[in-house]
Amino acid sequence: MPHHTVVVVSLGYESYAIERGILKAVDAELVLPPRDCLTENEVIAAAREADAILVREAPVSGRVLDALPRCKAIVRYGVGVDNIDLEHARKRRVYVANIPGYGTEEVSDHAAALLLACIRRLRTRDANLRRGCFETDIREPIFRTTGKTLGLIGYGQIGRALHRKWKGFLPQRVLVFDPFAPAEMIRQNAAEPVDLDTLFTESDYISLHAPLTPQTRHIVNTENLGRTKPTAILVNTARGDLIDEQALVKALGEGRLAAAGLDVFEKEPLAPDHPLIRLPNVVLSGHVGWYSKDAVNELQTRGAQEIVRVLSGGVPQCWVNRW
Repeated sequence: MPHHTVVVVSLGYESYAIERGILKAVDAELVLPPRDCLTENEVIAAAREADAILVREAPVSGRVLDALPRCKAIVRYGVGVDNIDLEHARKRRVYVANIPGYGTEEVSDHAAALLLACIRRLRTRDANLRRGCFETDIREPIFRTTGKTLGLIGYGQIGRALHRKWKGFLPQRVLVFDPFAPAEMIRQNAAEPVDLDTLFTESDYISLHAPLTPQTRHIVNTENLGRTKPTAILVNTARGDLIDEQALVKALGEGRLAAAGLDVFEKEPLAPDHPLIRLPNVVLSGHVGWYSKDAVNELQTRGAQEIVRVLSGGVPQCWVNRW
């Protein structure tokens, strides 16, 4: 019999051969439940005998942790760990690890793609052409990227990657709001550290790259949207709850904001009758900014490696609930 049991409580990948191959080093069997675990009870039922679990969005609450007496490690396939009770895991001495940086290039690419799609009005252009309208005279206002001001809310790995890529469009200014990023580092990257009011007031394009915290929830709200230029464009590839969607819908509908490109939402999946879907000046994608074949390979590889570290008596490389 295998020495350890590792359970994947959140399904979704084509194959788990990567994990199985890596876990052989510690004589660990990888177990897949019959279906994706969406509730606490389903996680408990699937992982009751687990020595470690791999999780995406499934809830790992204090109640779940108390029901997993053998569990030594929880590894999140991704970056955000708000579905895991970190403090309770710390009390129980259960290591929690995530996989930062796996999708930096993908998410920053996606933010740039959404922004360019909004700038060039590609949704309207595509829809009109499919209806038989071949346009050479565009009635919607379209502005160039060169010489505009990009505002970045959050200047971590992904925000910095988008900045690096956007330099090719020759922005006039790049404004950064991030209370945790050293001002000197921002300036060294040819950007300007600013307060939130300045960023919303002076940016032509605003891209969100902040983590979700009590301080950043609804950082895009009625008050801040009231400061934007009517030609401004907003992009969100970070967390849906950074935006008050009702306020955003109102601003877009009233022409106080030109367009928005959104990959994440307050409630996912996005309801088919959500008002954002009906707005012609919104480009939408379903939380896929992180995805590429390469990113999935990295997630699965690094996730399994973290579990091997713990089951071998070590600590995770990306340990988030340190004690």
